Amino acid sequence: MLKVGQLIKFVAQLNPQNTPTRLSFYNFLNGFPHPDDELSSELIEMFFAYCMDYPHWASNKQQVGSEVQFLLEHFNSFYQQKFDLSSIRFPQTQQLIEIEHLADFVDTVTSYVKTLCGEKDKFRVLPDQNKRVVVIVLREDRSLEVRSFDKKFVIRHGKLEPLRKDLVLYYTPDLELSPEHTHKLEVAPYITGQFTILNDRVNGCLLRGYVFQKLQEFKNEPLQEQTRLLFPIKRLEQFFVDRRSDPYYQDLISQLERTTALVQQGDSEASNWSSIVLNKAETALDNVFLGDKLMTLLVRDLRHALGESTLRKKISSSELSSDMLSVQLPVQPNTEADEECLKITPLKGYDLTN
Repeated sequence: MLKVGQLIKFVAQLNPQNTPTRLSFYNFLNGFPHPDDELSSELIEMFFAYCMDYPHWASNKQQVGSEVQFLLEHFNSFYQQKFDLSSIRFPQTQQLIEIEHLADFVDTVTSYVKTLCGEKDKFRVLPDQNKRVVVIVLREDRSLEVRSFDKKFVIRHGKLEPLRKDLVLYYTPDLELSPEHTHKLEVAPYITGQFTILNDRVNGCLLRGYVFQKLQEFKNEPLQEQTRLLFPIKRLEQFFVDRRSDPYYQDLISQLERTTALVQQGDSEASNWSSIVLNKAETALDNVFLGDKLMTLLVRDLRHALGESTLRKKISSSELSSDMLSVQLPVQPNTEADEECLKITPLKGYDLTN
């Protein structure tokens, strides 16, 4: 049984920087699978699916397919034909279909998700504003899966399936991210994140662009501090988590209320770090809690309180300057002139007639 690490080592010896295809393949293998994972045809097809999601590779699928096929054939020869290539569907033999109408999009996704569910599983298909749909799957054991799909589809084994079908977040029955699964989601256009989580700390990475450059790596990092990952997760959770029970939302609301009160009371320390809280809340409002009335109101209140605090400081500073300018020094008598006057002898008694 061959490992992913063996293929990584083989590609590394071929100077992957020499061609975009080889570099993309090398970066992908270094980014998502673990070196100790079993090398499979599913992994190779996943790479092709990720490539086809980019317009560059979609228009050059012959190039990427042929070069990777040539590379795999040489790899297989090196390892005595231990890797079966016959089941791999290369992109130059696939047709990419992009569904235009939302109703057809939802129906096609619904048909696909039914193949993933058991008799006692339930699911909902929810259109998202980012030209995708989000599917919430409730399993029989009350665990939850949150799957994301865009409008790109291919034909696999005679059936229409999503091009990328591995963008999934897994939740426990308590609506906590599962520590037993690998999670994957698109955090921004053409940026994909993969991670595992344990005790609210994440390990994983973000890959960006059609050469799958490693944008960021997470090594036992607190999830709450990794906003590039946290915000897209919270954005998806809005489809099934009540904000009143969301600890992150409640903590942010509490910070806004407390900071506003302290700024209004004239707390000098609060004025120093209040801008951090305001920026954090505004970012969350723009990216996660879109249109939330309570948070919008609290953000407005804090911004207003900061404005008044700044104005008070300016007025106080202006009054202090005016007071300093209005202070006049007492006039000192000219003692030297007085002494000179005393030395002048009175002219009385003198005859001034010439």
